Amino acid sequence: MKTKRSSLSSNILILVMAAFVILVMINAAQAQSSDRSGLVAQTNSQNQYLQNNPGQVLKLKMPQKSLARELWDNTSLSYYQQFLGPTASGKATETYNVFQEGIDSPNSGRAPLQSFHAVNLRHQINFDWAIGATLSASNGYTDEVENKDKDGFTLTNRPKTEFFNARAYVSLPSLNLPGATLFTTFSYEAPTSSTSKDLDMTYGLVLSQSLAFNLPDVRWTAGLTGQIYRMYYKNNVKAPLFQGGTPAAMQTMIVSTGPYVNYRFNDRWMLGSVLTFDWDQRGVQSGSREFNNNLPHRGRVNLTYFPQKIKYLQSVGLFTQTLLKLRSDATAIGADFAVRF
Repeated sequence: MKTKRSSLSSNILILVMAAFVILVMINAAQAQSSDRSGLVAQTNSQNQYLQNNPGQVLKLKMPQKSLARELWDNTSLSYYQQFLGPTASGKATETYNVFQEGIDSPNSGRAPLQSFHAVNLRHQINFDWAIGATLSASNGYTDEVENKDKDGFTLTNRPKTEFFNARAYVSLPSLNLPGATLFTTFSYEAPTSSTSKDLDMTYGLVLSQSLAFNLPDVRWTAGLTGQIYRMYYKNNVKAPLFQGGTPAAMQTMIVSTGPYVNYRFNDRWMLGSVLTFDWDQRGVQSGSREFNNNLPHRGRVNLTYFPQKIKYLQSVGLFTQTLLKLRSDATAIGADFAVRF
Protein backbone atom coordinates (compact mmCIF):
# COMPACT_ATOMS: atom_id res chain seq x y z
CA MET A 1 0.00 0.00 0.00
CA LYS A 2 1.31 3.45 -0.68
CA THR A 3 0.48 4.77 2.77
CA LYS A 4 3.41 6.27 4.64
CA ARG A 5 4.66 4.36 7.64
CA SER A 6 5.97 5.39 11.04
CA SER A 7 9.47 4.63 12.34
CA LEU A 8 11.11 3.91 15.71
CA SER A 9 14.71 4.78 16.48
CA SER A 10 16.00 1.27 17.15
CA ASN A 11 15.79 -2.36 16.05
CA ILE A 12 15.78 -3.76 19.59
CA LEU A 13 12.29 -5.31 19.46
CA ILE A 14 12.97 -6.98 16.11
CA LEU A 15 16.34 -8.35 17.24
CA VAL A 16 14.93 -9.73 20.50
CA MET A 17 12.02 -11.35 18.65
CA ALA A 18 14.32 -12.99 16.09
CA ALA A 19 16.78 -14.18 18.77
CA PHE A 20 13.95 -15.75 20.76
CA VAL A 21 12.63 -17.57 17.71
CA ILE A 22 16.09 -18.91 16.84
CA LEU A 23 16.69 -20.18 20.39
CA VAL A 24 13.35 -21.99 20.44
CA MET A 25 14.06 -23.61 17.08
CA ILE A 26 17.48 -24.83 18.21
CA ASN A 27 16.25 -26.27 21.52
CA ALA A 28 13.35 -28.05 19.83
CA ALA A 29 15.19 -29.32 16.74
CA GLN A 30 14.51 -33.00 17.38
CA ALA A 31 10.90 -32.72 18.60
CA GLN A 32 8.07 -34.10 16.47
CA SER A 33 5.63 -31.67 14.88
CA SER A 34 2.22 -32.80 13.77
CA ASP A 35 1.12 -29.47 12.26
CA ARG A 36 0.97 -29.06 8.49
CA SER A 37 0.30 -25.97 6.42
CA GLY A 38 -0.78 -25.11 2.91
CA LEU A 39 -3.85 -27.32 2.46
CA VAL A 40 -6.50 -24.99 3.87
CA ALA A 41 -9.33 -26.01 1.59
CA GLN A 42 -8.49 -29.72 1.82
CA THR A 43 -8.27 -29.68 5.62
CA ASN A 44 -11.53 -27.78 5.90
CA SER A 45 -13.32 -30.29 3.65
CA GLN A 46 -11.99 -33.22 5.67
CA ASN A 47 -13.06 -31.64 8.95
CA GLN A 48 -16.49 -30.87 7.55
CA TYR A 49 -16.83 -34.54 6.54
CA LEU A 50 -15.85 -35.70 10.02
CA GLN A 51 -18.39 -33.38 11.60
CA ASN A 52 -21.23 -34.33 9.29
CA ASN A 53 -20.54 -38.07 8.97
CA PRO A 54 -23.69 -39.86 10.31
CA GLY A 55 -21.70 -42.95 11.30
CA GLN A 56 -21.67 -44.39 14.82
CA VAL A 57 -20.18 -42.25 17.59
CA LEU A 58 -18.66 -43.85 20.68
CA LYS A 59 -19.67 -41.83 23.73
CA LEU A 60 -17.34 -41.94 26.72
CA LYS A 61 -17.13 -39.90 29.88
CA MET A 62 -13.93 -37.92 29.48
CA PRO A 63 -12.25 -35.72 32.08
CA GLN A 64 -13.25 -32.09 31.62
CA LYS A 65 -10.52 -29.49 31.08
CA SER A 66 -10.34 -26.42 33.26
CA LEU A 67 -11.17 -23.07 31.65
CA ALA A 68 -7.54 -21.97 31.86
CA ARG A 69 -6.35 -25.17 30.19
CA GLU A 70 -9.01 -24.88 27.49
CA LEU A 71 -7.91 -21.33 26.70
CA TRP A 72 -4.24 -22.36 26.66
CA ASP A 73 -4.77 -25.34 24.36
CA ASN A 74 -6.76 -23.31 21.82
CA THR A 75 -4.49 -20.26 21.72
CA SER A 76 -1.43 -19.96 19.49
CA LEU A 77 1.28 -17.38 18.85
CA SER A 78 2.75 -17.21 15.34
CA TYR A 79 5.70 -15.31 13.99
CA TYR A 80 6.42 -14.74 10.28
CA GLN A 81 9.50 -13.15 8.72
CA GLN A 82 10.10 -12.34 5.08
CA PHE A 83 13.49 -11.19 3.80
CA LEU A 84 13.33 -9.18 0.57
CA GLY A 85 16.66 -9.58 -1.21
CA PRO A 86 18.36 -8.14 -4.30
CA THR A 87 16.89 -7.88 -7.79
CA ALA A 88 17.92 -9.61 -11.01
CA SER A 89 19.73 -6.45 -12.12
CA GLY A 90 20.99 -3.39 -10.30
CA LYS A 91 23.00 -2.99 -7.11
CA ALA A 92 23.25 -6.04 -4.84
CA THR A 93 22.57 -3.80 -1.82
CA GLU A 94 19.18 -2.70 -3.18
CA THR A 95 15.84 -4.43 -3.67
CA TYR A 96 12.52 -3.53 -5.27
CA ASN A 97 9.67 -3.08 -2.81
CA VAL A 98 6.35 -2.46 -4.52
CA PHE A 99 4.93 -1.03 -1.27
CA GLN A 100 7.51 1.76 -1.43
CA GLU A 101 6.60 2.65 -5.00
CA GLY A 102 5.95 6.38 -5.35
CA ILE A 103 2.52 7.70 -6.29
CA ASP A 104 2.29 7.64 -10.10
CA SER A 105 6.08 7.32 -10.18
CA PRO A 106 7.30 4.25 -12.06
CA ASN A 107 10.81 3.06 -11.21
CA SER A 108 10.69 4.56 -7.72
CA GLY A 109 10.43 1.33 -5.75
CA ARG A 110 14.17 0.80 -5.16
CA ALA A 111 14.82 0.33 -1.46
CA PRO A 112 17.35 -1.10 1.03
CA LEU A 113 17.42 -4.86 1.57
CA GLN A 114 14.85 -5.42 4.29
CA SER A 115 12.72 -7.77 6.37
CA PHE A 116 9.01 -7.78 7.10
CA HIS A 117 7.90 -9.18 10.49
CA ALA A 118 4.41 -10.16 11.68
CA VAL A 119 3.20 -11.53 15.02
CA ASN A 120 -0.24 -13.14 15.25
CA LEU A 121 -1.97 -14.08 18.53
CA ARG A 122 -4.97 -16.33 17.74
CA HIS A 123 -7.61 -18.09 19.83
CA GLN A 124 -9.76 -20.80 18.23
CA ILE A 125 -13.14 -20.50 19.94
CA ASN A 126 -14.52 -23.58 18.18
CA PHE A 127 -14.29 -25.20 14.76
CA ASP A 128 -16.04 -22.26 13.07
CA TRP A 129 -14.96 -19.17 15.00
CA ALA A 130 -11.59 -17.65 15.89
CA ILE A 131 -10.38 -14.28 17.16
CA GLY A 132 -6.96 -12.73 17.28
CA ALA A 133 -4.67 -9.73 16.96
CA THR A 134 -1.73 -8.93 14.69
CA LEU A 135 1.20 -6.54 14.83
CA SER A 136 3.70 -6.06 12.00
CA ALA A 137 6.86 -4.11 11.27
CA SER A 138 9.71 -3.84 8.78
CA ASN A 139 13.37 -2.93 9.00
CA GLY A 140 16.20 -2.35 6.51
CA TYR A 141 19.79 -3.56 6.46
CA THR A 142 21.64 -1.54 3.80
CA ASP A 143 22.05 2.17 3.07
CA GLU A 144 19.22 4.46 2.02
CA VAL A 145 18.26 4.47 -1.64
CA GLU A 146 17.35 7.57 -3.61
CA ASN A 147 14.83 7.28 -6.46
CA LYS A 148 14.06 9.93 -9.07
CA ASP A 149 10.98 9.72 -11.27
CA LYS A 150 10.44 10.98 -14.83
CA ASP A 151 9.43 14.44 -13.51
CA GLY A 152 12.59 14.78 -11.45
CA PHE A 153 10.86 14.23 -8.12
CA THR A 154 13.18 12.60 -5.55
CA LEU A 155 11.93 9.86 -3.20
CA THR A 156 14.31 8.45 -0.57
CA ASN A 157 13.67 5.02 0.97
CA ARG A 158 15.56 4.61 4.25
CA PRO A 159 16.54 1.49 6.25
CA LYS A 160 14.53 2.50 9.29
CA THR A 161 12.42 0.31 11.54
CA GLU A 162 8.75 0.96 10.82
CA PHE A 163 5.74 -0.30 12.72
CA PHE A 164 2.31 -0.65 11.13
CA ASN A 165 -1.14 -0.21 12.65
CA ALA A 166 -2.26 -3.00 14.99
CA ARG A 167 -5.28 -5.09 14.03
CA ALA A 168 -7.85 -7.21 15.88
CA TYR A 169 -9.76 -9.76 13.82
CA VAL A 170 -12.46 -12.41 13.84
CA SER A 171 -12.52 -15.41 11.49
CA LEU A 172 -16.08 -16.25 10.49
CA PRO A 173 -17.52 -19.71 9.71
CA SER A 174 -16.64 -20.92 6.23
CA LEU A 175 -19.38 -21.05 3.62
CA ASN A 176 -19.72 -24.15 1.45
CA LEU A 177 -20.69 -23.25 -2.11
CA PRO A 178 -21.16 -25.43 -5.19
CA GLY A 179 -17.61 -26.35 -6.17
CA ALA A 180 -15.87 -24.04 -3.68
CA THR A 181 -15.49 -22.94 -0.05
CA LEU A 182 -15.48 -19.28 1.03
CA PHE A 183 -13.35 -18.18 4.01
CA THR A 184 -13.93 -14.75 5.57
CA THR A 185 -12.01 -12.63 8.09
CA PHE A 186 -13.12 -9.24 9.41
CA SER A 187 -10.57 -6.92 11.04
CA TYR A 188 -10.54 -3.67 12.97
CA GLU A 189 -7.41 -1.53 12.61
CA ALA A 190 -6.32 0.92 15.30
CA PRO A 191 -4.23 3.98 14.30
CA THR A 192 -1.25 3.00 16.46
CA SER A 193 1.49 4.21 14.08
CA SER A 194 2.72 7.78 14.39
CA THR A 195 2.02 8.44 10.70
CA SER A 196 -1.63 7.43 11.10
CA LYS A 197 -1.87 9.71 14.11
CA ASP A 198 -0.28 12.57 12.17
CA LEU A 199 -2.88 12.08 9.44
CA ASP A 200 -5.69 12.07 12.04
CA MET A 201 -6.81 8.56 11.11
CA THR A 202 -9.55 7.38 13.45
CA TYR A 203 -9.77 3.67 12.53
CA GLY A 204 -9.81 1.18 9.68
CA LEU A 205 -11.97 -1.81 8.67
CA VAL A 206 -10.75 -4.76 6.60
CA LEU A 207 -12.80 -7.47 4.91
CA SER A 208 -10.62 -10.36 3.66
CA GLN A 209 -12.01 -13.32 1.73
CA SER A 210 -10.60 -16.40 0.03
CA LEU A 211 -12.57 -18.58 -2.35
CA ALA A 212 -10.96 -22.04 -2.50
CA PHE A 213 -12.06 -24.28 -5.34
CA ASN A 214 -12.88 -27.92 -4.58
CA LEU A 215 -10.47 -29.78 -6.87
CA PRO A 216 -10.50 -33.56 -7.49
CA ASP A 217 -6.73 -33.89 -6.95
CA VAL A 218 -5.80 -32.91 -3.38
CA ARG A 219 -2.27 -32.08 -4.48
CA TRP A 220 -3.67 -28.98 -6.21
CA THR A 221 -5.20 -25.97 -4.44
CA ALA A 222 -6.49 -22.96 -6.33
CA GLY A 223 -8.83 -20.06 -5.80
CA LEU A 224 -9.29 -16.31 -5.55
CA THR A 225 -8.31 -13.95 -2.76
CA GLY A 226 -9.71 -10.48 -2.13
CA GLN A 227 -9.54 -7.67 0.40
CA ILE A 228 -11.37 -4.38 0.96
CA TYR A 229 -9.51 -2.02 3.28
CA ARG A 230 -11.44 1.11 4.36
CA MET A 231 -9.67 3.90 6.30
CA TYR A 232 -11.47 6.67 8.19
CA TYR A 233 -10.00 10.10 9.02
CA LYS A 234 -11.20 13.24 10.71
CA ASN A 235 -10.83 14.86 7.29
CA ASN A 236 -10.38 13.03 3.99
CA VAL A 237 -8.38 15.94 2.59
CA LYS A 238 -5.49 17.40 4.59
CA ALA A 239 -4.63 21.09 4.36
CA PRO A 240 -1.38 22.08 2.58
CA LEU A 241 1.71 21.68 4.76
CA PHE A 242 3.17 24.97 3.51
CA GLN A 243 1.97 28.15 1.86
CA GLY A 244 1.36 27.64 -1.82
CA GLY A 245 1.18 23.86 -1.44
CA THR A 246 -1.67 21.64 -2.58
CA PRO A 247 -4.12 19.79 -0.30
CA ALA A 248 -3.27 16.12 0.29
CA ALA A 249 -6.06 13.63 -0.44
CA MET A 250 -6.05 10.83 2.14
CA GLN A 251 -6.07 7.22 0.91
CA THR A 252 -9.51 6.07 2.05
CA MET A 253 -9.97 2.66 0.38
CA ILE A 254 -7.80 -0.08 -1.13
CA VAL A 255 -9.34 -3.00 -3.03
CA SER A 256 -7.08 -5.98 -3.85
CA THR A 257 -7.80 -9.26 -5.59
CA GLY A 258 -6.12 -12.03 -7.55
CA PRO A 259 -5.93 -15.76 -8.27
CA TYR A 260 -3.60 -18.32 -6.68
CA VAL A 261 -2.53 -21.85 -7.65
CA ASN A 262 -0.47 -24.23 -5.47
CA TYR A 263 0.87 -27.71 -6.13
CA ARG A 264 1.82 -29.96 -3.20
CA PHE A 265 4.47 -32.49 -4.29
CA ASN A 266 4.23 -34.32 -0.96
CA ASP A 267 3.91 -33.61 2.76
CA ARG A 268 7.09 -31.54 2.76
CA TRP A 269 7.25 -29.56 -0.50
CA MET A 270 4.88 -27.14 -2.22
CA LEU A 271 5.17 -24.85 -5.26
CA GLY A 272 2.89 -21.82 -5.08
CA SER A 273 1.96 -18.83 -7.22
CA VAL A 274 -0.25 -15.77 -6.83
CA LEU A 275 -1.16 -12.67 -8.84
CA THR A 276 -2.23 -9.41 -7.16
CA PHE A 277 -4.17 -6.49 -8.65
CA ASP A 278 -5.31 -3.51 -6.59
CA TRP A 279 -6.94 -0.10 -6.83
CA ASP A 280 -7.60 2.74 -4.38
CA GLN A 281 -9.73 5.79 -3.67
CA ARG A 282 -8.57 9.11 -2.23
CA GLY A 283 -10.21 12.13 -0.65
CA VAL A 284 -13.57 13.02 -2.15
CA GLN A 285 -13.64 9.79 -4.18
CA SER A 286 -15.01 7.96 -1.12
CA GLY A 287 -18.45 6.56 -1.81
CA SER A 288 -18.09 7.03 -5.55
CA ARG A 289 -17.30 4.55 -8.32
CA GLU A 290 -14.06 6.31 -9.18
CA PHE A 291 -10.89 4.29 -8.49
CA ASN A 292 -7.20 4.79 -9.16
CA ASN A 293 -4.49 2.27 -9.97
CA ASN A 294 -2.93 1.85 -6.53
CA LEU A 295 0.23 -0.22 -7.09
CA PRO A 296 1.74 -1.99 -10.11
CA HIS A 297 0.12 -5.37 -10.74
CA ARG A 298 2.49 -8.10 -9.62
CA GLY A 299 3.09 -11.82 -9.34
CA ARG A 300 4.94 -14.15 -7.00
CA VAL A 301 6.22 -17.73 -7.19
CA ASN A 302 7.40 -19.54 -4.06
CA LEU A 303 8.89 -22.91 -3.17
CA THR A 304 8.00 -23.89 0.41
CA TYR A 305 9.35 -26.65 2.64
CA PHE A 306 7.30 -27.94 5.60
CA PRO A 307 9.56 -29.61 8.19
CA GLN A 308 8.17 -32.65 9.96
CA LYS A 309 10.71 -33.09 12.77
CA ILE A 310 11.35 -29.55 13.97
CA LYS A 311 8.82 -28.50 16.57
CA TYR A 312 7.24 -25.06 16.17
CA LEU A 313 8.82 -24.45 12.75
CA GLN A 314 5.93 -24.37 10.28
CA SER A 315 7.59 -23.55 6.97
CA VAL A 316 10.71 -22.27 5.23
CA GLY A 317 10.64 -20.92 1.71
CA LEU A 318 12.29 -19.17 -1.21
CA PHE A 319 10.40 -16.86 -3.57
CA THR A 320 10.68 -14.45 -6.45
CA GLN A 321 8.27 -11.61 -7.12
CA THR A 322 8.00 -9.34 -10.11
CA LEU A 323 5.76 -6.87 -11.89
CA LEU A 324 3.46 -8.18 -14.59
CA LYS A 325 5.20 -5.66 -16.85
CA LEU A 326 8.34 -7.69 -16.48
CA ARG A 327 11.55 -5.79 -15.66
CA SER A 328 14.74 -7.32 -14.31
CA ASP A 329 15.36 -4.40 -11.94
CA ALA A 330 11.90 -4.96 -10.40
CA THR A 331 12.25 -8.74 -10.06
CA ALA A 332 13.36 -9.48 -6.50
CA ILE A 333 14.29 -12.72 -4.77
CA GLY A 334 13.79 -13.47 -1.10
CA ALA A 335 13.21 -15.99 1.66
CA ASP A 336 10.72 -16.44 4.47
CA PHE A 337 9.89 -18.67 7.43
CA ALA A 338 7.04 -19.11 9.90
CA VAL A 339 6.89 -20.54 13.42
CA ARG A 340 3.92 -21.26 15.67
CA PHE A 341 3.86 -21.89 19.41
